[in-house]
Amino acid sequence: MSNSRFKWFFIVIAFIALGVSGCKNKQPFTPKGWNDGDGMDYPKRYMMVDDLLATHKLKGMTYKQVVQLLKYPQRNSFTDRSFYYDITRKMNGGDTAYFKGLLFKLNADSIVTEVKVFEKEGKKK
Repeated sequence: MSNSRFKWFFIVIAFIALGVSGCKNKQPFTPKGWNDGDGMDYPKRYMMVDDLLATHKLKGMTYKQVVQLLKYPQRNSFTDRSFYYDITRKMNGGDTAYFKGLLFKLNADSIVTEVKVFEKEGKKK
């Protein structure tokens, strides 16, 4: 193999290795991993949320079925029939600097009609 071909081969292998190592932040969803946390921080959820959405038909489930799968949500809103799970929360002192959550909306029969990931940035000081 000539020196030039060897360099290109090495560059291609390096990019493949970088691509594979960059995928380590994705994990298959497991209920145990989803709930691994201290009640304020859930370190595995951001790695599992894409797989959860891809492999589970959440839309059409009942509230009870979602709770059986994901346990109780961090927030419930009875006024607009929604609830959400914390995925990521970054704090700046006592204020939330960044938040990412998984939102579920229900109809009058407690059936999930909408599921979406949402993000919020805290107010800049």
